[in-house]
Amino acid sequence: MYVDEYGSMVLALAAEYHRKYPMTEQPDIQQTLWLWFVSHPQKYKEWSVLEQKDRDKLIAKSLRNAAIKYCEREKSRKVGYELLDLYYYDASVIEAFLPSIIAESYEIPVAIKDLNYKFSKGESTDTNNWLVLRSDIATAYYRLSEAKQNVLRIRYSASEETEWKDLAGELKTTEDGARMKVQRALSSLIKNLGGYRPYKDEDVLVTEEDNDDTSTES
Repeated sequence: MYVDEYGSMVLALAAEYHRKYPMTEQPDIQQTLWLWFVSHPQKYKEWSVLEQKDRDKLIAKSLRNAAIKYCEREKSRKVGYELLDLYYYDASVIEAFLPSIIAESYEIPVAIKDLNYKFSKGESTDTNNWLVLRSDIATAYYRLSEAKQNVLRIRYSASEETEWKDLAGELKTTEDGARMKVQRALSSLIKNLGGYRPYKDEDVLVTEEDNDDTSTES
């Protein structure tokens, strides 16, 4: 029974997201997480045949997603903003800004000009908001550990991205190891910016591979 199996996980996640969103009530977050099990019997049934670690990973990711959705709704209700006002930073925007941030340049990056469609679809209404985005990303970048800043600095500081084999040599690791270091640094930067966009969670079978592709924080 999921109540016995996932009681400690629900308590831990509810406490974690209550700390992140102190305007919420921890018992309400717990209730939201238990409701996920009630409203997703198909997923729970399909995932229950998986190895324990794989099942726990998928359920934890879905519970975190449910917690974020609930907490953002409560925050918007109590603080007084529209959920549409939230801007979630995806990796393409961050990667477009990193070279200029590392070079301390304030000229709009060419890649951002190509991404300007993002600023005309409700996520931003001011054509100069790229400066705001740059400031947010720069602040999040400088909050990273020196080691993670260095990984991104090596990868994105040149006029062209450093080749993986060269990055691997700089970091004294394999190419796969270099990719993992960059991904972890980018993930940490996105978390500093508020995290990944919550995903739509319907009660259909989702494999571990599909869930990893969807996004997000685990």
